[in-house]
Amino acid sequence: MRTGAGGPGRARGASAAVATPVALSLGLLVVAGCLLGWYVPGALAEEAAYRSAPFCPGAPAPTGSRECLDAVPGTVVAKEPGGGRGSRLPGLRWTTDGRSAPSWVRLEEEGALFSSVSPGDRVRVVRWRGAERAVVAGPLRQETAATPVDGHRLPYAVGLGLVPLGGVFGWVAYGWARRPEGAARASWPVSVPMACGLVLGAVGFFGPLVTDGLLDALLLSAGTAVPVLAAGAWLLRRRRNRPPGPVEVLPRLPGRERCFPGAVVGAVPCEVAGFSTLVAGPEGLAVAAGEEPGAARCRVPGSVAAVRVRPRAHTDARAVRAGAGDWVVECRDGDREVLVVAAREDLPWVLGVLR
Repeated sequence: MRTGAGGPGRARGASAAVATPVALSLGLLVVAGCLLGWYVPGALAEEAAYRSAPFCPGAPAPTGSRECLDAVPGTVVAKEPGGGRGSRLPGLRWTTDGRSAPSWVRLEEEGALFSSVSPGDRVRVVRWRGAERAVVAGPLRQETAATPVDGHRLPYAVGLGLVPLGGVFGWVAYGWARRPEGAARASWPVSVPMACGLVLGAVGFFGPLVTDGLLDALLLSAGTAVPVLAAGAWLLRRRRNRPPGPVEVLPRLPGRERCFPGAVVGAVPCEVAGFSTLVAGPEGLAVAAGEEPGAARCRVPGSVAAVRVRPRAHTDARAVRAGAGDWVVECRDGDREVLVVAAREDLPWVLGVLR
């Protein structure tokens, strides 16, 4: 029978380790999808409607909620330089003709119009769909903080930045899912994808802010992704193919025969197709065709000596084909290499019977 304990606990831990990056990946991709698939198209449609809207004929409406542009005449009362966001944006305090209570209109920046006007100057404030969108003074026009022009840039930048980050967490989950059972969690399967994701996320975020169009930002992100992902894949492959280091496992001498899944790979007669059960007992190690008492067995020679224990590597092609466990006991039989493949919890019994 199989010996060892803690399998279900390790399985739950491994499942949680994979579930966390999967949840993060799905969450980030859902947010990115909402921004890119819903918010950005809406912002582009609003900007197109604003740019194509004509000025309203006749007197401006009191609320300025029409689909055409209401140009409300007024007088500048005061101006305030900007120094931040919200109420700290540069602003003009103005009053409409025949209105005693002045109000502030916040501009996007201290542009040419803001620099040219002074208290007492006449301006027109453009209202559209119930908000003050621009200020006009003679030939100069400057958008306010409520303008829909370029309103898609920031959500587009956030969406493009979140896509590679969501993909990175999926990459990490895939790497952890393929990690040998019981293996120590190395940092490189996380650090390499995260570095790639941060680079691509930064390019995706700043691309829409520095380019002129959506396609330009997308091409910039795609062009950057090719070399970055190629470099990340090369680093992961190079690190994965590096021989893993040894692992300390305390041998245990079995007082009776113990059967568990495993295989022997190497220049010994025990590498037999269908022999996928290891038998560790007082007489040594054997490979059997099953756990039944009468199953055929092949005794591992007593000259086989254990050298070290390590996780099964991707370069262990024959051990991978054996598929009997995620851990390998490297052994030597003279000048020949022999690999014993088993699960982590069964390694003490293997080491206990190998001299």
